[in-house]
Amino acid sequence: MNTETPALKEVRINRVYLKLWLTTFFWGGTFVAARFAVKEAPPFFAASCRFLIAALLLVPMAAWQARSAGTSFPLPRSPRQFLGLFSLGLTGVFLYNAVFFTGLKFTTASNGALIVAINPLLTAVLSALWLREKVRPTQAAGLLLSLVGVTLVIARGSLDVILQHSFNRGDLIMLGAPLCWALYSILGKKVLARFTPLAATAYAAFFGAVLLVPAAVVEHAAHGGPLPQFSWMGWLAILQLALLGTVVGFVWWYQGVHLIGTARAAAFVNLVPVFGTLLAALLLSERLIAAQIWGGCLVVLGVYWGSRQPRGSHQAPVSGRSEEEL
Repeated sequence: MNTETPALKEVRINRVYLKLWLTTFFWGGTFVAARFAVKEAPPFFAASCRFLIAALLLVPMAAWQARSAGTSFPLPRSPRQFLGLFSLGLTGVFLYNAVFFTGLKFTTASNGALIVAINPLLTAVLSALWLREKVRPTQAAGLLLSLVGVTLVIARGSLDVILQHSFNRGDLIMLGAPLCWALYSILGKKVLARFTPLAATAYAAFFGAVLLVPAAVVEHAAHGGPLPQFSWMGWLAILQLALLGTVVGFVWWYQGVHLIGTARAAAFVNLVPVFGTLLAALLLSERLIAAQIWGGCLVVLGVYWGSRQPRGSHQAPVSGRSEEEL
């Protein structure tokens, strides 16, 4: 029997809203942190450090959650389940971070944040196409509007850049990030039928780290020289990426999804490019140009428009076991 008073429930919901604000702030900060990291280390080395730390924290957390629920740590029971978990590490960690860190080595944090902002909308459209669901007109219009915004950003507002194909290679590489994340999200829908979000993310971080470490070894062998040594600023960047951008962000995000529902929680994703560009200007002294501002507005507007739920299709909070105690 639920004895929670309306006042206590309101306090709990307000606390979750605050956590969602902070989560998007942390995620916006990952673009700045990654820029700091790739100034001191190659992309795969930096990504390996991030997910080795994240996996070392997420796996024990998932085990603790299972033990608290009176169950054992969820293990894959078939090759199909194993491949499903492995695919999460491949797409959402290995491939995503390969293009994320490599792209940010050559482009600005603000551009990266604005390009990756199409994540949720591209995920929704690809999910509809993959699962043979009908694409809503608002989704198609929102994606088109967002793509116009992204084109404006990577072309720097110049038609000559488009006609002469003189795009920044970092911007082009970053375009792969939303695609990788869309694949990760679509694959994750089936995996979450068997595993909790925390367990699935722990497996993704583990398998991602398993793939990233050999890639970092090959990367180092190809370039030679001594192993990269992070400064204190570099380590702060890695810790921000691993702790705040991955572990804390994940836990708080799913608390919000559980309590207020996916649709309302997803609206907060629109804040990520806003925080990303503001932090890039403050911490990296990146100067925003008019094309970035207008393009960013189109991206956010397109994502908002395309992510709107049809009238009368209210989405209830997610049922099942909460991860709020984490």
